[in-house]
Amino acid sequence: MMIRQIFMATGLSVLMVATVQANTVLTEQNLSRLEAALPKLARIQQDDVATLHKVKLQRHCNWPRHAAEVRAQQQGKSYLNEVDNILAEHQLTPALFIELSAKGSWPLLQSLQPVLSVTRQTLPFLPQNQRLQAEQLLAQTDNITQVVEPCLSEADRTALRQHQQRLIALASKLPGSILPAQLSQ
Repeated sequence: MMIRQIFMATGLSVLMVATVQANTVLTEQNLSRLEAALPKLARIQQDDVATLHKVKLQRHCNWPRHAAEVRAQQQGKSYLNEVDNILAEHQLTPALFIELSAKGSWPLLQSLQPVLSVTRQTLPFLPQNQRLQAEQLLAQTDNITQVVEPCLSEADRTALRQHQQRLIALASKLPGSILPAQLSQ
């Protein structure tokens, strides 16, 4: 009887984990696809990588709409077709890529909070050029935080805990990473 209860409890636990994983895009399969696509995406010759730091996401959880909005902000860029081809090759849609990238950046954003707090406190003391760069970084991270946090389901949070170190490594490799190039290397 006791053994039967243990098997049932174990089976329910496995079923719950599988169900949680099904309710999030942060699955092993999607993360592997993202990892495989990133080196190719990083090799694309972009007109101006700095423009990716200026992309603003609106506060909603409609990922296809986010993809359309980001694409509109990058309109006319010659590399968009190349990005689409790489995403398709790795079975990623633009919406899935944006959602994976945004949600996958969450552990990195959380780990950076102490540094960002110190940066906010030192802003008045920085030379103007450094202050402007710091303000841009803070604005970008604030935007991402305000967009992503309300969109995280419990299944997402479970997957984020499970894949935390992998996601931190991945987030630093994303095109337009919130980290300045010198910090992400």
